[in-house]
Amino acid sequence: MFRLDEVCFEEPFRFSLAVMRRFAEARRARVVVAESDGVLVGFCVVHVEAAKVGYVVTLDVAPEWRRKGLAGVLMGAVEDQVRAAGCEVMVLHVFTGNEAAIRFYERMGYGLVGEDEDFYGDGVGALVYQKGL
Repeated sequence: MFRLDEVCFEEPFRFSLAVMRRFAEARRARVVVAESDGVLVGFCVVHVEAAKVGYVVTLDVAPEWRRKGLAGVLMGAVEDQVRAAGCEVMVLHVFTGNEAAIRFYERMGYGLVGEDEDFYGDGVGALVYQKGL
């Protein structure tokens, strides 16, 4: 997962190995993976928060698997998991300059609810999206 994250994201958007492991192995984590011929081609990590909220930590899809519907399948699977865990809402952050991701999340039914100006570091902002489950 760490190696795929390195391919998918540049600094400051990627996780270190230690942080990826902590997020993926957390007790509250729900992780969905996609493989092709035994090779990891995508994954999504979501945390189930105490307030009946699922929080998308990361969604990674290998470049050669993008725009083929895999991200939607992964998101649908984690939405089902957090709904089954009692969550009523899914929340996520997306870099303000990532137009493709913004369009994807909006197509998936997520609505813009706010902005976090320094989410990824000093002056590197994120939009906050939410979806009822």
